[in-house]
Amino acid sequence: MEEQQLLQFFSEILAEADESEKSSLYSLLEGVLKKQRNEYKTYLAGFMGIKSKLLDDNTYESIIPVRDLVHNPLQMVHGGITASLIDIAMGSLVHQSLPSDQAAVTSEMNINFLSKGDGNELRCRSHIVFKSHTRWVVKANVYRDDDTIVATATGNFMVIPRKV
Repeated sequence: MEEQQLLQFFSEILAEADESEKSSLYSLLEGVLKKQRNEYKTYLAGFMGIKSKLLDDNTYESIIPVRDLVHNPLQMVHGGITASLIDIAMGSLVHQSLPSDQAAVTSEMNINFLSKGDGNELRCRSHIVFKSHTRWVVKANVYRDDDTIVATATGNFMVIPRKV
């Protein structure tokens, strides 16, 4: 795409955008910029604004801000966003624990949604349940900022060789 086309398209969007749309656009562009600067490994993590850390050898935490960009039409966090948060938190825990020549991919994920996702942020904590040379099982819980549980999940991850 030509730069001039992109600038024209962006101008058209801004001319008609309300504050919520401008905020969402800013979040998307900020995510792209942070991906370019290697602050995020994926565009998905960038646009979600995810912040993650390893709490101990067995526990990983990922947090996303709740903003218009992640809402469904009912003004709560879209279930697909919650599922992505869970998958990122569980998968990141596995990746942090594997040798550098190995990676893991999600082979199965089961989620039980228990309450609506709203508030200022969603926090997902994942922990290892089982691990072998070929498969890991991880559990995760998602909480609102008032500590109400939003979802609980289990995931199976298949260990594969990392491509160089």
